[in-house]
Amino acid sequence: MFKQENIIEITDLNLVKHSDNILKKINVQIKSNGITFIIGPNGAGKTQLVRSLNGLEKINGSIKFNNEELSKKLILRQSFVFQQPIILKRSVLENLIFFSKCRKIKNHIKKSKELLKLVKLEDFLNKPALTLSGGQKQRLALARALTTNPQFIFLDEPTAHLDPLSSNIIEKTLLKISKNGTKVIFISHDINQVRRLAEDVIFMHKGKILEFNNVKRFFKSQKSSYTKSFIEGKIII
Repeated sequence: MFKQENIIEITDLNLVKHSDNILKKINVQIKSNGITFIIGPNGAGKTQLVRSLNGLEKINGSIKFNNEELSKKLILRQSFVFQQPIILKRSVLENLIFFSKCRKIKNHIKKSKELLKLVKLEDFLNKPALTLSGGQKQRLALARALTTNPQFIFLDEPTAHLDPLSSNIIEKTLLKISKNGTKVIFISHDINQVRRLAEDVIFMHKGKILEFNNVKRFFKSQKSSYTKSFIEGKIII
């Protein structure tokens, strides 16, 4: 794992899709080593922001990782876990091995088995991956995302609608890799999960960042009335 400080700097970021201004002049610098959560109502732009960080959207503005402009080379040091896991028609182990071979990962079989043990899937190595439960599939997707030792990993509501066991395993895994040097950016609607795991929190609404603070200060005092209402579980427009 990477041990260096991981800094993400976003400057004047705008994203327009189908004539809609999805992200509006976003400026933020993320310096924390722990897990950064992005929260906000549906349609706030959370997913589009994370997709932009992973190079999946054509944006205007600047995105830098450790003072290096986003590039294909940088993207190879990142991983993305989607809300709906993409599973190959192979065994559990082969899902990791296939990806590892494509990325030319050394000692890929040994490493794949270690990652499956990390997410508590070591007893399912030869089971067809498509027969796994929803929670198991998401744990498999996370293990596969970790095969490259990513410096940055982005997760779009990976625990939404999962069973408590799988959610707990995923949370523990993310805390572990975060402590080992991987920067985790996590989209969630679960306020209790944010309280448990976050080092800092970004609140978005209508394509803008309205709040960004250390988790303790974030929940203690909010600058925006929209943030306060969201935390209290109120509907915001």
